[in-house]
Amino acid sequence: MKIIGSTRETNMLRIYGWKRSRVVRCMWTMEELGLPYEQIPLNPNEGQTRTPDYLALNPQGKIPTLVHDDFVLTETMAINAYLASSFPGSLWPSTSGGVAKLQQWTSWALSELEPPLVAIMREGRRPKEQIDQTRIDGWHADVHRVVDAVLEPILGRQQYLLADSGFSLADLNVASVASVLPVFQISLSNHPNTDQWMKRCFSRDAWRRVMERP
Repeated sequence: MKIIGSTRETNMLRIYGWKRSRVVRCMWTMEELGLPYEQIPLNPNEGQTRTPDYLALNPQGKIPTLVHDDFVLTETMAINAYLASSFPGSLWPSTSGGVAKLQQWTSWALSELEPPLVAIMREGRRPKEQIDQTRIDGWHADVHRVVDAVLEPILGRQQYLLADSGFSLADLNVASVASVLPVFQISLSNHPNTDQWMKRCFSRDAWRRVMERP
């Protein structure tokens, strides 16, 4: 099926990975763009990403992996950029400055917001008697610090991260990283602008459709 105005044909989009992973970032992007796709819910904990067939696609044996006909791509944010820039929709900025700001926000999410969240997750996987709550509290403080310094001011001035557009891939990428805040019991009660922005992002129909998928 050809999408009018697109530089690519949809034909077959497949995303490998179960929903309990970063694959939801890519599924959200495809739902926002209204793209037909197949999700192959591989569970890495059961060795499903270590088969010869999958390793031929992704030698690291990690998820997600996107396959678009004969084109193979890994890493969630690269996949999202490919999808949003290849298919028509409002996610991709229309100016070079907007694209640069999108890249800035994506880099910030991965370099500043995600590391303490990953650290909290890894600490929580340790045997209960070995978990260091002081370390967890420190990472919680790091999250609050970066949210208060960066997200709160800009979201107090505008509803979404890119000033000249509505909801964009910048919001999707950052919100998808921040989606685990409730899981780690990190409250946004002291960050009202960010809290309202998160609610706007996760009330979207595309996110609801992702959550409804098996």
